[in-house]
Amino acid sequence: MTQNFAVACGDSVMRTLKSFLKQSGKHGEKSLAWVEGEILQMQALRDAPRPWIEANLWIRTKDRRIIRLLFNAAQVDYYEHRAPRDIILKPRQLGFTTVICALFFADCLLRPNTTSVLVAHDYESTERIFRIVQLFWERLPAQVKAEIGEPKYETRREFQWERLNSSFFVGTAGSTRFGHGLTINNLHCSEVSRWTHPEESLVALMEAVPKGGRIILESTANGMGNYFHDLWKAAEEGRSGFTRQFYVWWEDPTYSIPGPPLRDLTDDERRLEERWELTDDQIRWRREKQRDLGERFLEQYPEDPVRCFLASTRGCFDPGALSLMQQRVFAEPGPKSISTLPGKQEGLSLVIAPTRLLVWKEPEKGKSYVIGADVGEGLASGDASCAIVLDRQSGEQVAELHGRVDPARFGLLLDALGRAYNRAELAVERNNHGHSTLNTLLNTCNYPLLYYHVRYDQLGKAKPVLGWPTDQQTKPILVDDLAAAIAGGHILIHSSELVDECFSFITTDTGSQQAQEGKYDDRVMALGIAWQVRKRPAASYSSQRPLGW
Repeated sequence: MTQNFAVACGDSVMRTLKSFLKQSGKHGEKSLAWVEGEILQMQALRDAPRPWIEANLWIRTKDRRIIRLLFNAAQVDYYEHRAPRDIILKPRQLGFTTVICALFFADCLLRPNTTSVLVAHDYESTERIFRIVQLFWERLPAQVKAEIGEPKYETRREFQWERLNSSFFVGTAGSTRFGHGLTINNLHCSEVSRWTHPEESLVALMEAVPKGGRIILESTANGMGNYFHDLWKAAEEGRSGFTRQFYVWWEDPTYSIPGPPLRDLTDDERRLEERWELTDDQIRWRREKQRDLGERFLEQYPEDPVRCFLASTRGCFDPGALSLMQQRVFAEPGPKSISTLPGKQEGLSLVIAPTRLLVWKEPEKGKSYVIGADVGEGLASGDASCAIVLDRQSGEQVAELHGRVDPARFGLLLDALGRAYNRAELAVERNNHGHSTLNTLLNTCNYPLLYYHVRYDQLGKAKPVLGWPTDQQTKPILVDDLAAAIAGGHILIHSSELVDECFSFITTDTGSQQAQEGKYDDRVMALGIAWQVRKRPAASYSSQRPLGW
């Protein structure tokens, strides 16, 4: 018999055998003691499988050698600190995918009735990871394979060991069928920051993991504001059940280049050497990688869990200024939530719901305000509508109206909000559904101070355009001016949701400026419109149309 006897028999068979031996006299007692020893040994291996892994599993190295899987320093650290729910922020090629594959593979073979699932971010990674698992099985000792039984292969990148009723699946994120109908005991989601529509995919996968199962979300950084960054922040702030696991590049001892002592260390390099006891050879490697990767070095090879996200962001707004803004917002008192406003069209009060009105500063007599509004279609799953109220003189955000509401009703809410804030100058984005909102404000509410955008024809004659037109000419100006205001500290934002939207407002590979995939920019656009209105001199007229137009 071998240490895999309990695995080969299965838990239920072992329990039956143990019950039988208890009734079999002295010889049975000796056999029972042996069986109990096997069970205890198996339980120990299941809880701490590193000895079994290092004794039985083989890997292919970067230089294409086949060697035993002996844990490196980072893998040992994760093994000793792993939790039921882990989110891992890491450098490239520290071996996390390999060690997690090994832990899941061992669990399938040492614990019958186990389903392990690993989800990669693209097809190429899926193929590469499945080859890791294939090599585990191919190089497993013949005696162990005989006790477990040959697996059943299928075309979906899957191992099924029928004798154990255990399975190991490797799939690609975004597959509509992958993982459907499974009960998953071990789930590893790799490079989550690079998934397409990650929230939708992750929710479905994690729902398949029962209580007591293990979930590992792992990735390098890929900018701020994406779903992985949101999950990391939630773990950091204690708003999720995930444990943060962060690793730096120097935990891999191979990241060094031998050479003579360095005589020209920068202050940053000297700080790293002194704080983390790095060598000149490691700094030499760092310099070479920085030359290769430029500003994306800290994304691929992080040194702290903040700058790695900042380094890889393509954000339109200064991430440093936003980080300081975010810290201030979290520290200051929260806003007041207002449920009704005096309404012109619905009796004495206008109910705010289903939108939400947050107020940091109530209207002050004699003060002038501006409101920028971005209009959504009003559907439950579509874009929201938003209005941002700014103090015209100081540039401080004083209120925020946000929610999914019919464009015409949004016009009624804007009318009540604008009148409450001393008949604020109100600029509504006229694109798409904005026409309905403007029609309500102009013809139903007769709002006293609507914004008209000035366009000039070839002869230099001004032409009024009701509302703010977002187009190829105006949007870059709006974004650039807002970026300068944020970087220069000229605008005081109080909304944490607005700061989050600023983080995820990026320049795409095609050069367009918009919300990162899966995010929204209605608050950003409303703020940008309000800032454009604030730049202009305050209108002195009180009618809904400029004098003479």
